[in-house]
Amino acid sequence: MTQSDQDQDQGQDQDQPGAPPIGLRPEIDISKWLWLAPAIMLLVAVLPLPYVYYIALRWIVAGAAGFIAWKEFALNNNAANSYVWIFAAIALVFNPIFPVHLFRLAWIAIGLFSAAAFIGHYKLRQESE
Repeated sequence: MTQSDQDQDQGQDQDQPGAPPIGLRPEIDISKWLWLAPAIMLLVAVLPLPYVYYIALRWIVAGAAGFIAWKEFALNNNAANSYVWIFAAIALVFNPIFPVHLFRLAWIAIGLFSAAAFIGHYKLRQESE
């Protein structure tokens, strides 16, 4: 079997049911900044900043998390894995349309968890390339 035959077989295996999920690939499926920009903004958000920063943070984090959840779902043959649920939950908590109101310490904890989720998912997907 030649190399091109093996490559073609691998491509066919991923389309078949029961094949291992592909998942997102940094710089192939989406830009690495879709993971890193929200993570950096969430880490900076532990500082006391103007309210407008937190409004922008909601839009950026909710958008990025929703997009990552959707892409994970689509690339896993429309099957939800744990990353789909994690990023969907992050998108819901940070959504700017129906905002969740919590006290500052809760937002710091949620922000640090969310930043860890963005960074951890990016590193995991970067290693799986």
